[in-house]
Amino acid sequence: MLRKKIFHAVSDEKFRHRGSEIMRIEALSDAVFAFSVSFLVASLEVPQTFEELKTIIKGAVPFFATVSIVFLFWYRQYIFFRRYGLNDFITILLNLAYLGIILFYVYPLKFLFSILLSSWTGIHLFPKAAEQGLTVLSAHDFPQLVLLFSVGYCVIWFIIYTMHVRAMQFARQLSFDDFERIFTIKEKRGALWNAIAGCLAMIFSWYGAVIAAGLCFLSIPVLLLANSFVFRRQLKRK
Repeated sequence: MLRKKIFHAVSDEKFRHRGSEIMRIEALSDAVFAFSVSFLVASLEVPQTFEELKTIIKGAVPFFATVSIVFLFWYRQYIFFRRYGLNDFITILLNLAYLGIILFYVYPLKFLFSILLSSWTGIHLFPKAAEQGLTVLSAHDFPQLVLLFSVGYCVIWFIIYTMHVRAMQFARQLSFDDFERIFTIKEKRGALWNAIAGCLAMIFSWYGAVIAAGLCFLSIPVLLLANSFVFRRQLKRK
């Protein structure tokens, strides 16, 4: 399989891969992720004029940013099944919820990236709305957009957290060694911290405190570094 060839070199040698074969749930997941990218491609209409082509080119950054996010979540799903090879009913349900949220959030993500790029650079990415005299996003609506993004971010990471909780429940059956157990705890902890950051951003944006919500997302790199630090300390103590 192509995905095996792509990621064989980056597989973690210390973490044994239990999922050596592609399961049906993974094949379905690949199709859903491909469908998500197809949604984005389908939204790019064939330009009728050079001005329309320039508008599409200006929207390349939000397009590729959204595709990158979709790819990153695909990779997290891919590496989870490679590491643990779980195919039980609860894991399948969690994975289906994971895929459904990603499908739903493809267009909101692209809209958010387009809004951010427009506000930061002044590039106009919504010509049709301008032609019809529509307001792309009012100041009153911006906290709701941040809220929508925060809900999705929180739920996705909470599902990732729950999937790793499920993996820990199979620790004995999967014969985890010390490294695999500590590593899985680290992945579970990181997912939970991400979900908490999204939850706090959700609460702040609900009350209109957009700056505070933004700070929650800006704190995520610090949380990741702290999680890696705790992980290394736990490895040294094992």
